[in-house]
Amino acid sequence: MIDRLIGALDPLKGALIAMPTIDGQRGNPVVWSRRFFSDLMNVEGDIGARHLIGRYSEAVAEVPLTGAAALTDVDTPEALEAVRAELEGT
Repeated sequence: MIDRLIGALDPLKGALIAMPTIDGQRGNPVVWSRRFFSDLMNVEGDIGARHLIGRYSEAVAEVPLTGAAALTDVDTPEALEAVRAELEGT
């Protein structure tokens, strides 16, 4: 998934943000061009960078994928443990 997202970045075509989609639903992780690092460093709290994706929507390249992994948001230790427990149970 990461390789496909990185491959979708294309500065010459304006694709500076790559995000996976599953059946049209946007997911995670999102790959950002270095151009946005200062904006990302200013994100506070648990809101993520959704507002930046909206602000720079013309730079977003959606990468269609299959499977549910991209729809799982793992941004806390508890969320990581829940995913691990789910994977161990399968």
